[in-house]
Amino acid sequence: MPLKVCIYEDDRFAQFYPLTFLRPVYLLRAGIVPLFERAHRHFDGAEFCLIARNSLAPLVAGRVRDLPVNIVKRGEGDVLFLNGRVRDFGNLAALIPGTRLSTVFINRGETIAVLFKSESVEVLPPIVTQKEFVDLYRAQRSNMADFETTATLYQYPWNLVEDIEARLEQDFDFLSSSFPPSSAVVHEGAWLVNRTRIFIGDQARVMPGAVIDASKGPVYIGMNTRVESHAAVYGPCYIGPNSVVLPGRITASSIGHTCRVGGEIEETVFQSYVNKYHAGFIGHSYVGSWVNFGAMTTNSDLKNNYSNITVTVAGEAVDTGSIKVGSFIGDHTKFGIGTLLNTGISIGICCNVYGGSLVADREVPSFSWGGPDRWRRYRFDKAVETARRTCARRDHTLAEAEIKQLKSVSDEAVDTEGIVVF
Repeated sequence: MPLKVCIYEDDRFAQFYPLTFLRPVYLLRAGIVPLFERAHRHFDGAEFCLIARNSLAPLVAGRVRDLPVNIVKRGEGDVLFLNGRVRDFGNLAALIPGTRLSTVFINRGETIAVLFKSESVEVLPPIVTQKEFVDLYRAQRSNMADFETTATLYQYPWNLVEDIEARLEQDFDFLSSSFPPSSAVVHEGAWLVNRTRIFIGDQARVMPGAVIDASKGPVYIGMNTRVESHAAVYGPCYIGPNSVVLPGRITASSIGHTCRVGGEIEETVFQSYVNKYHAGFIGHSYVGSWVNFGAMTTNSDLKNNYSNITVTVAGEAVDTGSIKVGSFIGDHTKFGIGTLLNTGISIGICCNVYGGSLVADREVPSFSWGGPDRWRRYRFDKAVETARRTCARRDHTLAEAEIKQLKSVSDEAVDTEGIVVF
């Protein structure tokens, strides 16, 4: 009987704001694939489903069409609820087959996973909600074993940035055994270094004068992507499908699908539909979808005194423990030309930042308009109108479910219904 694996988000999702206003943590990415997909390689043959906040469930279902969302078909086997923040699986997967009792797997006091043995879930109906599993957990908790696992969890978004190089290496190596055939065109005059560690997807084009250097790590170029002349990509690096790489330098970064990227990008994650067409530097950062960087927009990722960088997360100042931290930018935010972003800044969703001066704020709330001299409230109807236009430029329609979630963020109506707390 196959194991059922339910990947859930817990009550720490706010620690990943502004990136988790419009997605669960497990849809974030450090390497080539989102976090939830990494679980497939550790639980081969299992059946998977996703658990999300109720307000996000329609968005998740629209983005991950091959997995059920917030619907658990109990089946006859064991059910494993797996925290979507898993950073390193450690010995977790090896422990599951030999576990005879319903068990809570923990690390440093945090719940990594909960295994419900088949006999313990027989009291549940064939189709179950996450709430029914939480209620069952509370009813049976005194009879469940606790087991310490070496698996660990992500705590904050900068942890994802710290892991970019390692995750890119791991994902590339895992996927390399099943790379599909490719009709990519690499023009004469393009320079490919360490070609055996470079994958270029179907219908992609690498133009004369482009450099793809995999001497320090693999490079994955997605299908239908174009690498322009005078663009340099240094591995480990991922460029998603349908993207354009313009003149500049990209180093150790994970760039999602349908992005246009140029200038200098270093150790940064772009979700998707990000436009950084012009010169300027973005480093050690995590950027949501539909973000536009005006020409020469640049962030700082290192203090002059080389001290640890503090980031404000949901109003709380947190020492990152790192001297290299850039920006965390929410979806649908735009930057005017010449914008300068201070070290460790967090900028919410649907912001319009301009003025050509240094934005020194620790945290810029969602739906902010203006610059450090004067912040105003970005009217919701105007913000949505701009978002619609931006999406239309990429032949995409802004989903009504996303508009509804944008409205709840604008109204500061945080919805926690659907999270799982064990």
